Amino acid sequence: MASWRPAIRETDPLRAALLDYLRARAARVFLEASAGVQPLGRATTVTSDGQQLVIDLTVAPERAATVANRAALIFAVAGHAANREAGYQVQGRIVLDRKTLAFLSIEVSVEFLGPPSSQY
Repeated sequence: MASWRPAIRETDPLRAALLDYLRARAARVFLEASAGVQPLGRATTVTSDGQQLVIDLTVAPERAATVANRAALIFAVAGHAANREAGYQVQGRIVLDRKTLAFLSIEVSVEFLGPPSSQY
């Protein structure tokens, strides 16, 4: 049995906000059980370092699989996030247990797109 250890480093505030957004909003889509790309809606949140972050992501069913001996559904995550300093492209994956509808894993990768346009 593994023993608990404290975190070695603090979680990236951007990534933490994205994971919170997905945990809070993705369950609604899974309960609707509709096929195709589903928008999770735009949200403005405050990250742990005090910055405002606008998030707009979608999820789409990808495939059924077996993960850790559990029947699972895998969803692709895509979209964008932005704060005052930069815009980001977000890609990720959600693995959902078919029987319990519990998250088995949530992963996000963030790509820096550049500073916001100064023309607005």
